[in-house]
Amino acid sequence: MADLYYSLTSIVLGLLLFFPLRKFMLASSANRFARKENRSPNEDEMSALKKRTTVIAAIIAMTFAFLYNKFVMLKFFGQMGGQ
Repeated sequence: MADLYYSLTSIVLGLLLFFPLRKFMLASSANRFARKENRSPNEDEMSALKKRTTVIAAIIAMTFAFLYNKFVMLKFFGQMGGQ
């Protein structure tokens, strides 16, 4: 039961973190691109930036969510799954 709770809450936390993180990373990437190229990115460049930041944000958000949730579960419930 604790493993199911851990999995579900980790996924929910990861999803909640994903959207603002993606937005922040996309804005940072677009600003960095604009500074580097001295122009704003066009539609194709912006879609490429969005694809890249989506993958990176998903990896970061889910990794953080699972590690954070694991720490919290171990702190409050001890070992999980009879380990």
